Amino acid sequence: MRHMESRIVATGVGFCEGPVWSRDGRLAFTSIDQGRLYELGSGGLTVRAETGGGPNGLTEGRGGILYVAQNGGGLGSEERTTPPAEPGIQRVKGDQVTYLARGLEAPNDLCFGPDGRLYFTDPRGPAASGDRQPGRIYALAEGGEPELLAEGPAYTNGIAFGPDAAELYVAETMRQRALLYHVQDGALSEPADFCRTDPGYPDGMCFDQEGRLYVAATLAHEVQVFDRRGSRVESLPCGEDSMPTNCCFGGSDGKTLFVTESRGGRVLAFDLTVPGLHLFPFR
Repeated sequence: MRHMESRIVATGVGFCEGPVWSRDGRLAFTSIDQGRLYELGSGGLTVRAETGGGPNGLTEGRGGILYVAQNGGGLGSEERTTPPAEPGIQRVKGDQVTYLARGLEAPNDLCFGPDGRLYFTDPRGPAASGDRQPGRIYALAEGGEPELLAEGPAYTNGIAFGPDAAELYVAETMRQRALLYHVQDGALSEPADFCRTDPGYPDGMCFDQEGRLYVAATLAHEVQVFDRRGSRVESLPCGEDSMPTNCCFGGSDGKTLFVTESRGGRVLAFDLTVPGLHLFPFR
């Protein structure tokens, strides 16, 4: 395996998560302990919106609207600089924050599906909780209520659709693996093992256009790369004592892998040779 060198593109952003490259050429990401969304563009780093609580996963919909998995603020509460917020799914238009869904426990990550629904995970509490509840996967249609699609994995975390739009990948953090679900008629099949992050625990993830899966492997200090068969083919080191939490492709040619590194409060970038797979609803 070849080892790529990273470069630092943002610092001082706290427990960062949820990177997404916007259609207008900016990197957006969350800061869980600061309760805000950042944007990094040609003008530098700016605060897009104050969400309160613990904004976690992030994705973009049409019209430049951002969608946030709001975990409520339980993570890193001893270092928080903003008050808690109600757990749910938030929508950010401009700098205005509203709720699409409430009554959830601790939403973690989210992505749009080919059917236009917003798919998201809810591990139902912090990873360090001794009272482990079965993780959940939901889908949310515009104007509707969250529909529970699956329950059972030990801490549902990152979520992404693969090159085949009928295949949904979900990180099961506490069992150090990514699960593969087949989607048919809006329902999920029983999951199958796709890959294992050993060492490390899988968090956020994304795909490139050749079908490789990139997984932020917390506590392994790296992003692990898996081929279409689920075999690890590469590791991208993020530095000693780092904790990568999520990743996305972006940049002018789509070949830059951005990684949120929460322990150092940094965003890293790897310059790769293959562009990322476009996210729904823009695929």
